[in-house]
Amino acid sequence: MLSASIPSPTPAPSSPPVDDLSRVFNTALVSSRIDPSHDHATELFKIVETGAFRAILGAVRQLARSEGLSDRDAATDIIQTFRKLDGVWTDYLVREGADRLKATTA
Repeated sequence: MLSASIPSPTPAPSSPPVDDLSRVFNTALVSSRIDPSHDHATELFKIVETGAFRAILGAVRQLARSEGLSDRDAATDIIQTFRKLDGVWTDYLVREGADRLKATTA
């Protein structure tokens, strides 16, 4: 009796550990947001030439004088306050949107 040899399955390529896969995914996610044709220097130059930016600088100077802070500390306070405010609104709007989605799917 002839025995037929059963071919052994081809081993699957080894998968990277989850930590490595997460790193690869996160790197791809971040790099996909980068626009290589974006000219950051030109955009920054245009922004600092605007009246809005000059108004921000005026607010920094005014806060520094009224609170007895250095210009750097005043700028930091203004930036941190703006970021907190922006973060609160972002969180609020995301939750509001999520709540609306839940309401429409319920």
